[in-house]
Formats: sequence, structure tokens, C-alpha cells
Amino acid sequence: MHILAIHGSPSMKRGKTYLVLEKLLKGAEKAGAITEVVFLQKETIGECTGCLTCWIKTPGKCFQKDDMAELIEKLKRTDLMILATPVYVDGMTGQCKNFIDRLIPLLDPHYEIRDGHFRHVVKEKYCSKIFLISVCAFHEMDNFDPLILHIKRAAKNLNMEHMGEILRPAVYSLGMKKVGSDAIGKVMEAFERAGKELVENGVVSEKTRQEATNEIVPKEAYLRTINRYFDAQIGRR
Repeated sequence: MHILAIHGSPSMKRGKTYLVLEKLLKGAEKAGAITEVVFLQKETIGECTGCLTCWIKTPGKCFQKDDMAELIEKLKRTDLMILATPVYVDGMTGQCKNFIDRLIPLLDPHYEIRDGHFRHVVKEKYCSKIFLISVCAFHEMDNFDPLILHIKRAAKNLNMEHMGEILRPAVYSLGMKKVGSDAIGKVMEAFERAGKELVENGVVSEKTRQEATNEIVPKEAYLRTINRYFDAQIGRR
């Protein structure tokens, strides 16, 4: 299995999104997968202009000469795409949304009805599966709901199978090693196990997904710690 991880955080390797993604990919590799990470922050990808050139004048090719053409070719050789993004204002990062918008050259402008719903015709073979990995600084799990819905809808439009997601709320707690080192270790083990399960079983078990979300620091303590951190940062100005 070849896995292409699309990393959408502008923090790249410095952020918590990469911290958990790295663990998941390690588990996938142990199960025999070949993995590759694309950092969208490093790529030159123009915004979709909605001109429809890729559908009408040059079918399958955007008029923009940037890195997106190469990424689309990678998708054609990929078995599973992992979209890795932190939650930004109840959704994915702008980098991720821009990437998804620029996938329309893979589709045909004509409509068809799939599962009782209007969709665009898929004109050639490309990666057929998508999996979401996401982190959020807020404590509550419902902060992921809009993002999950968006990914599920995008998967249907792109005729890709949504393989599920693994999520980490209160993500700053992964850095609070003085108070939660044992719990942090178990969370990270869950992400690594998720990668292994995804390759071997095609799905991440409910038990593993739940362990990835387990509380590391109690809610009120997490709140106080984060606020103290920002107070200290503001005080340095």
C-alpha cells in the first residue's frame, strides 16, 4: 500500500499535527506501507479561479503552472490519501481547502446521479480512499464536527471512500509532560497503532480512536495552563 499524507498545517514539523501524523505513519510503515508526506506550506499552489479551463479548454489541466499538477500525478499513484490538518475556525486550514479545490481537473464537468445525488463524472482513475487526522486546541470533541462533515462531503464529490478519522482534542496537553507523561505516552501509542490497523484492516478500531482522545490533563487545569502560557507570551512584548 502506498500512502500519501497531505499535511496542511503551516507549522509543518514544528506543530502538533505532524507530531501525531508521524506516529501514525510509523505504524503504517511497520505494517508494510510505503508512506510519503507532502507539506502544503512548501508547495506553490495558486487559488482556484473557477474559470473552468481545466474542464473545457484544456481538459484535466489547470492553466496555472504550479506544483498542483505534480500532486495530482502523485494521487494517481496512491492507494490512500491521508489529510492532516489542525482545526482552524471550525474547519480545515486554508492550505488544505485550496488543495481540495484544485482537485477538480480529476473530474469531468458533466453530471451523473450517484446514490441519488448529482455528482460530477470521474473521468480517470486516481486515489480512491481518504482518511482524516486532525488536532484541535479546544477541549471538546464537537469542535471537529464541521471538519468531519466537510471531509465526508468532499469524499463523495470526489468519488473517494471516506475511511474514517482519528482526532486529538486539547492538543496542547501533549506538551504537558510534567503532569501527564504516562497519559501522553498512551495517546501516542494509539496513533501508532491506528496506522498499523489502517493498513492491515482498512479501518481504525473504535477502541484505538477513543484512546487517542483520552484526557491527559483535566479540563480546568488545561484551561489554566493555556491561559498562563498566553499571559506569559503577551507579557514578553
